[in-house]
Amino acid sequence: MIPVNQVDAIRQEILDAQSTITRNIQTFKELVSSEELNEQELLVTNKVELRPVRRVGHPPKPPNDIVWMPQYAQHLANPVVTAVARRVLDDHLRIAQLHTRIIATSKPDGTPGDFVSAENRGCADSREWHTDWPHDLSAYGSDNPGENVGCIRQPFPDVTMCLVMIWYLTDVDEDSGGTWVVPGSHKDKRNPRGPSDGIMVTAPILGDMQVTASAGSVYIQDSRSWHASAMHNPSGRERVAMVNRWCPWWLSVDDYAPGGIYNMVCRPLSHLEYLALPTDLQPLMRHLCPDEQDTLQQPVLDRAKAAHLRTRWGFRQLEKNPDSLARANAYIRVPISLPEGWMRIE
Repeated sequence: MIPVNQVDAIRQEILDAQSTITRNIQTFKELVSSEELNEQELLVTNKVELRPVRRVGHPPKPPNDIVWMPQYAQHLANPVVTAVARRVLDDHLRIAQLHTRIIATSKPDGTPGDFVSAENRGCADSREWHTDWPHDLSAYGSDNPGENVGCIRQPFPDVTMCLVMIWYLTDVDEDSGGTWVVPGSHKDKRNPRGPSDGIMVTAPILGDMQVTASAGSVYIQDSRSWHASAMHNPSGRERVAMVNRWCPWWLSVDDYAPGGIYNMVCRPLSHLEYLALPTDLQPLMRHLCPDEQDTLQQPVLDRAKAAHLRTRWGFRQLEKNPDSLARANAYIRVPISLPEGWMRIE
């Protein structure tokens, strides 16, 4: 999806952005812990980059990571990617979350490379199985109402509610940080973090495999899929990737976790930052800018217009010749299927 001749520049852009993002978050945390600042004071301080959010009464958050990646932004709304997302989700799309995922390479002393704390790093036989929001059962905040973003209740409905896209900026395979996946797991009623499902989140699962892809590729999965970032990367170089979570218009993407000021959920954009986005990307991120009215996208409006016209046509038939309508739906048959385990009485 990203041309080969642009991969190196975008990879470096993401690495540079990660340094900026990390410094900004660290400064933000230090500022919050050391000073009692109200929302307005946080926004005007020159010590940290923050943006107001759309939700009234909620504190500002760091800006969306995309503001540091103008080259990558040119490819995010790739027409092939958006066509897949619209086909699977709905015509109106929103990118709810966007962040880097960089896996360090193993050190010369044998310390495994990863993006988590040293005590949680493993080896080739270690995993950290999970499913992604809105099917992440721990919901980013466990039982903390200020940070819990919500999750779908088990057993998950057989509906795709979110597509997770991983854009690889380095070649990945079994020895270079390829994402672990369990094929077909999005249809399984169990979950790696399910309290009653008996799955060890840090152990291999029969049939698991690592994604193999060339730099510039995009791996797309249902958010219900069991997957894990690699806990080992002996390749000698960092694995660089961007992760996005794409959702349909009807999914609540940012209504909870008022205290989640550091999380990656709907990090906002200023109006100028929004306007600087590529035109085809703007509709997918309009909900992140408080200065923009987040109206439904045109394909959804077109559907509604077609339904409206069909309804009007039906009532015109009622006005013209009501007696002709008695058998107008005679060919319509609605099959009745009973839930599994129910007994049909003849």
